[in-house]
Amino acid sequence: MTIFLVIFLAIYTSSLFLILGIGLTSQWKKERTYLQKENKLKLAEITVLIPFRNEEKRITDLLESCLKSSVLPSKFLFIDDHSSDKSVAKIKATLRDFPFEILTVPEGEFGKKKALRIGIEAVETPYFLTLDADVAFAETYFEQLEKLGPADLYILPAVLISKRWFEHFFEVDLLLVNALNTGLSGLKRPIIASGANLLVRKSAFEQYDCYETHAHIPSGDDIYLLRDFRNAKADVRVCTIPTFKVTTETPQSFSEFIHQRLRWVAKTGNVRDHLSTFLAVVQFFLTIGFFSSLIYFLLHSKFELALITFTLKVLVDLILFLPFFYRFKRMKAWLLLPVYQLLFPFYNLLILVLIPFFKPIWKGRASGVK
Repeated sequence: MTIFLVIFLAIYTSSLFLILGIGLTSQWKKERTYLQKENKLKLAEITVLIPFRNEEKRITDLLESCLKSSVLPSKFLFIDDHSSDKSVAKIKATLRDFPFEILTVPEGEFGKKKALRIGIEAVETPYFLTLDADVAFAETYFEQLEKLGPADLYILPAVLISKRWFEHFFEVDLLLVNALNTGLSGLKRPIIASGANLLVRKSAFEQYDCYETHAHIPSGDDIYLLRDFRNAKADVRVCTIPTFKVTTETPQSFSEFIHQRLRWVAKTGNVRDHLSTFLAVVQFFLTIGFFSSLIYFLLHSKFELALITFTLKVLVDLILFLPFFYRFKRMKAWLLLPVYQLLFPFYNLLILVLIPFFKPIWKGRASGVK
């Protein structure tokens, strides 16, 4: 068993070093080339799209961020997906003298993807930027966008922010996934994207979008968009420079957290990305190997070896994930990695058990993922 442990730790460490050591370094080097002194994007070329449904209580930060912005893009298009609260009235009252318009999803149609396409049809600029209705950003956010060079798709950072101590747990897995996604982008290509902060060339979208293949699934606009652009070999760029980030609150409860993760897992599975599937399988076997070793040592009263096994894996994770967590100043979440390692198999088991039987609810509707 000791030999197995040595082999496991060697494979795990080398794999993680490849992605987070070499991959992150390569990606962050590429990101510096995205910042241009000439041939830069202009804000007059960008329309902001914000689909929303019943966001009256969560849209305040976004509206305040817009009002505080040092410079503004061409226009803001808010697309209402049949809100039954006072979201529309709040937008109108807050942005009275602002360059914005509110569009409405027609009766009989619904979903974020449909709302976005209604907005895209109304876009008259070369680029559009999609934001979620519950994000916030710095007053220089739009100013920073003018430093980017032309591309078909920019995957920009969306960071979860905790307000209560236990909510830092809800940050950890998304930070881990985003760190791996950034490293994979440096080595090969990204496997996920967040519609909370995407900059898209409209002509590329019109050419590559395969909406008919996933129109029956109301959510997942971001991951399917990435798939379509990837299949077309478009110019897709991940940019994790913190000045381009938007922030949003973590889920407010464990139930909301599980609902969110179930939606993400369901839509990711439907995309059928072979690289993503391969990595999930590798992660599964590495996790089984790690906990099998721990259980074996504990059952055979080899407590010292169990402690050494756990400590070594945690140290590898803490060291290799540190640069990404530090980049976004999420150090409290980083400190929770040892606890997360112990909870991870139970969390994953819960997700696996719920997937076949549970229909997650989003904005008062079943997700519609089949």
